[in-house]
Amino acid sequence: MEMQEELYRETKLMEPILRMHKLIAAEDDLKANTLLAVVVQYITDHYQGQVLTPADVQKIIRAVLLREEDGRYFAMYLRNELQVKLIGWLMLLAADLPVTLEQLGDISVDFDAKLAKQPCLSLTGEEVLVMARSLVEPLEPELWQRMELNEAYYLAELDILLQYSH
Repeated sequence: MEMQEELYRETKLMEPILRMHKLIAAEDDLKANTLLAVVVQYITDHYQGQVLTPADVQKIIRAVLLREEDGRYFAMYLRNELQVKLIGWLMLLAADLPVTLEQLGDISVDFDAKLAKQPCLSLTGEEVLVMARSLVEPLEPELWQRMELNEAYYLAELDILLQYSH
């Protein structure tokens, strides 16, 4: 069981790195492979024998992506990660509610449109949740109430993602 837990933890740590690669590869495959290699090399050089945390992963991704295209790749990555977080939360919370995957997809698109109008690098967790509320509450008030019950947890997750963005 301990080995399964370790593999799960490692997989969860790699997910943002793989999403970063996929997002950039859609635009430039060589750049994506190069940036992935830089991230992996940095981890290998600086975290040998240490426990890597989700905050460490975000810090490394930020350091690598902010140097490319004047931070444009990091802004793209951040928008994508915020969408992933929101939709992940909503899918769990809406499992027994009359909310369809199509509606959740629409929320994701609308959320991305709102994020595109914001300076993503200076967003706070509270601002992200305000944007989410404006989309979720009109669709299904009970879903928003469930999100409010978990607000402290969501803010902590957003802090990991956003703390290195300011």
